[in-house]
Amino acid sequence: MLAGISFHPKDKIDDLFSAIAEKFTSNGKTVAGYVQKRRKDRECGTLVYVRNLRSGDEMPITKNRGAMAKGCKLDGDALSSLSEQLAQDIEAGSDLLIVARFGRSEAEGRGLRDVISRAMELEIPVLVGVRDEYSDAWNAFHGGIADTLPLDQEQISTWLKEQRAVAENA
Repeated sequence: MLAGISFHPKDKIDDLFSAIAEKFTSNGKTVAGYVQKRRKDRECGTLVYVRNLRSGDEMPITKNRGAMAKGCKLDGDALSSLSEQLAQDIEAGSDLLIVARFGRSEAEGRGLRDVISRAMELEIPVLVGVRDEYSDAWNAFHGGIADTLPLDQEQISTWLKEQRAVAENA
């Protein structure tokens, strides 16, 4: 019920997850989760936003650190808010959870780990984007129970069909 999709920073994982969510919802299923979007900002270069796949709501997940800053800084309050939203979405009933990033917060034992774990308790299939730099932490988190999938919509769709078949026969 858990799969990690390995990707590199330039890969279009958010486009892939958006397409999967769209296909899922067009078939009458509900999807919880989020994808990321980057937006140019005059003051600090680029800000990262997340879009809730159920509500469509967007919010910044990084802080504006000013024009001289290098890189973005995760907004812990925004991540906490996202975690609460996703927890409510899966408790309300979802057929799939998409977590676009298993990142630094998750690698350090925080972030969306509890949401992923709760979805699995509820037997909701979970897709998680995992960049190479966090693969060791991801492997430690799931302890060998997750499948590894390529960045390929057809193979991910096949995996999802298999998960639904297993759930229906359980």
